[in-house]
Amino acid sequence: MTQRNGGLAVMVTRGGALDGCDVEAGSLALKRQPSVLYGADIRNDLGRVIRQSGWTRVLPVVTSSLVGSGYVAGAIGAISPSVLQPFTRLRAHTPFDVVLDLSAEIRDKHADAVVVIGGGSAIDAVKIATLAASVGVKDQSGLLAMRAIPDATGVQQPSPGERAGIAIIAVPTTLSGAEFGLIGGATQTNVGIKHLYRSDTLAPDIVIFDPVLSIETPIDLWLTTGIRSIDHAVETILSRDANPFTNALAFDALALLRQGLCATKQNPANVPARHKGQLGNWLAAAGIGRVRYGASHGIGHQLGAVAGVPHGVTSCVLLPAVLAYNAAVTPGRQKAIASAFGRTDVSAAEAVRDFISSLGLPVRISELQVDRRDLIRIAETSIDNAFVRANLRPITTVEDVQEILETAW
Repeated sequence: MTQRNGGLAVMVTRGGALDGCDVEAGSLALKRQPSVLYGADIRNDLGRVIRQSGWTRVLPVVTSSLVGSGYVAGAIGAISPSVLQPFTRLRAHTPFDVVLDLSAEIRDKHADAVVVIGGGSAIDAVKIATLAASVGVKDQSGLLAMRAIPDATGVQQPSPGERAGIAIIAVPTTLSGAEFGLIGGATQTNVGIKHLYRSDTLAPDIVIFDPVLSIETPIDLWLTTGIRSIDHAVETILSRDANPFTNALAFDALALLRQGLCATKQNPANVPARHKGQLGNWLAAAGIGRVRYGASHGIGHQLGAVAGVPHGVTSCVLLPAVLAYNAAVTPGRQKAIASAFGRTDVSAAEAVRDFISSLGLPVRISELQVDRRDLIRIAETSIDNAFVRANLRPITTVEDVQEILETAW
């Protein structure tokens, strides 16, 4: 089954008030989204796509947990003779050194396409590294100069330059949604700050969803990144730029993810449930580049960068707290979110927290290996994050961030 969605551009412009909260008129355009192959078998479809596209120097980038996978080896073998030696030196939170090593590999091997098989950190590494290779960035100062700097309302100025001459094919193994992002994050580890990069050419050209491959993803990683996808949908609905188009897709995403994650929790080898999760992830990511996300994403970047908490887990512990923080200014939207989880008797924060808990996942920062003393550092480094600035209920001080972190603790 194949669904192709190229050349799509959507302009959102709206003013006035929603849920009693003033919302400024906005204008966000999405230049391009990937073509998507869903319900695919990468052992057949990956080689076919590459042959049809005419790429002859293809660099596989494979997350370390799949290096010994026979399934992945079969897919890479089908690329021959166009395949280069795989790059496998990936780490969580996309450290600068990984991005620079990968960029050098792309440049030195004259790759005309990169196939990334892995989760969000792997996909972000490829997105940023191909942009860096295209514009000639070779060191940390160059990566810092490439950052997308946000204004006071969280609108990011694009990173300088464009990805050119290097295609990206993403084969996601989690539900992070990074494969649809015009935004990618990389961590400057010496200061513990995650920086964002944005470009209309940052997202992959092709996304291949293989539900059978996803069975090799550990169940806890699958479920926590599924909550990350729910975070995408919820913060789309709560965005300053929320609109009927993105809302419709976000609510459909919540239904698919709720069903798919519950069924996968019961049976991790349930292929139709994994497929449903991938479809929900796709719909949830429709807001990327169209709307600004909020504090769950923004603070989550720094909870990861400072304390090493995986992205999906940051959503598990922060999303309910951010819903509670925004409750006073979004009563209508939050009631609809609670209903999407089958709850009309509790707040959206409680409904989402209860759902996360039902999957056996953490719902409090205090459940994690996080030093409480790190909260102030997380708050201080979150305040300038683009998504924190864009939160619908304004966050203007470090104390505002601390309030959310204390609720999440």
